[in-house]
Amino acid sequence: MADKDKYLVKQDAGRTKEVAVAFDLAIGGRRPVVIAGPCSVESREGILEAAVAVKQAGATMLRGGAFKPRTSPYAYQGMGEEGLRCLAAAREATGLPVVTEVMEPADVGLVAEYADMLQVGARNMQNYPLLKALGKIDRPVLLKRGPAATVEEWLMAAEYILSGGNHRVILCERGIRTFETATRNTLDLGSALAAKSMSHLPVIADPSHGCGRRDLVPALAKAALAAGLDGLILEVHPQPEAAISDAAQTLGTAEFSLLMSELGLAPAAADLTHARQQIDALDLQLLDLLQRRMSVAVQIGELKARAGLPLYHPERESVLLENLAAQVGGPLTPNAVREIWQGILRCSRDVQKQFLPESTNVA
Repeated sequence: MADKDKYLVKQDAGRTKEVAVAFDLAIGGRRPVVIAGPCSVESREGILEAAVAVKQAGATMLRGGAFKPRTSPYAYQGMGEEGLRCLAAAREATGLPVVTEVMEPADVGLVAEYADMLQVGARNMQNYPLLKALGKIDRPVLLKRGPAATVEEWLMAAEYILSGGNHRVILCERGIRTFETATRNTLDLGSALAAKSMSHLPVIADPSHGCGRRDLVPALAKAALAAGLDGLILEVHPQPEAAISDAAQTLGTAEFSLLMSELGLAPAAADLTHARQQIDALDLQLLDLLQRRMSVAVQIGELKARAGLPLYHPERESVLLENLAAQVGGPLTPNAVREIWQGILRCSRDVQKQFLPESTNVA
């Protein structure tokens, strides 16, 4: 039997099949998915705030850990079932499907009661009893690559789930351990693409764990989608510096909103809000510049008064307007520039009048 026929995961290799997650959401189609939320569920209020923010920015799903596998036994281990209830409440409030990690076979049924998709973390990629249990449920599974796993080992982990009867598996590249110390892990986009070409499963990337550095996450997210992966899973928190876990790699909600806009995945309302915020900031800068210009105009008014010069100098204003109109490039037209600066010059003359005798107010 040929290798591609022997393994379910390798059938139709290179032709990604969509995996249904909710009635209106599938992963592996033309539009990439973006899963966002905090590393850990810390409180009901916190996960609700995060869910609303990522939904407004255009996220497709909500993530949050209720059960947290941690390197140190003294680190925060999650809220357990209460965390699952908080995630369900956030889904109810926003409509976002939920993905969260399951760590033990005994917890699969419990987590499946609350989550729309179950995640197998990197440390559990080769937890074969867990994979077998996930093969028997009617829930999609997000399978993260282990920190030292080859692509073949990653695909064989998926095979455990598929061979149990559950064909709804999504692969997630989350970075591997290398000699590099500048980043937490090394996001291996080459291997992610190899996994995509060697199977029919959708593949997404986790830039947050892939580098462990907030400043690098946006560029890696863009690279993953540009390479052709099917989506992203990102850690996002309303106050990332205060996050209980993975603070250094977590985006703030404003940073996430900007990234979604740059990726072209923000809803129209979010794009409009972002554009209006830019306009508001630019208007404040323009106001500051105009105030400074009028201060200089006041100085000129004082100098004209001392010299007995008239307020209006039509030749100078004509030259100024034509010089400015000649510099136009972009949406502004020369006529628009002339109209804008004619108004500015009128205001300049108005502020100068207070310093000139009445007889010199007109040229």
